[in-house]
Amino acid sequence: MKRLLSVALISLLAAGCAQTSKTAQADKPAVLDKAAAEKAAIAKAAAANVAADPTLIPFEKMSAKLTPVTEAQLLAILPTVKAGKTVLVRGHCYRKDIGNAKAAAQARAVAVKNFLVESGVPAHKIAMRYDTERSLHAVRIEVNG
Repeated sequence: MKRLLSVALISLLAAGCAQTSKTAQADKPAVLDKAAAEKAAIAKAAAANVAADPTLIPFEKMSAKLTPVTEAQLLAILPTVKAGKTVLVRGHCYRKDIGNAKAAAQARAVAVKNFLVESGVPAHKIAMRYDTERSLHAVRIEVNG
C-alpha cells in the first residue's frame, strides 16, 4: 500500500513538472518578443539623440545615472571618441533647478568618463569640466583631433 501511494505521489509530481515546463516554454516567445521590442525602442531613442546632437548626452533632472538610452548613444559615438586625441567631458546641471548643481554636474561627467574608460578610451585622454550656468541637464562631449 505504501509503495502504491509513493508511486502515485511521484506520478503526480512528475505530471506537475511537465505542465510547468510546457507553460514556461509557451511564455518564452512572449518574453523574447518583449525584450526585442524594448531593445529596439532603446536603439530608436538613442538614434534620435545622436541625430539631434551626438555630443549631448541627456540626463534626468535629478539624476547622475546613465540610462540604457544614453549608454546606447555613447556606444554609437564611441568610435569618434576613441579616434580623437583628447576628449573633454563637460557635465551640466542648472543651478536654479538643483541645490548642489556643481556636485550633480561633476557626478554626471564622472559617470560618462567611467563609461568611456570601461569601453576602451584611455583615461589620460579625458578631461572633465562642469557648468551650472546653462539651463541644461546633460553632458557634452567635445573631441579634438
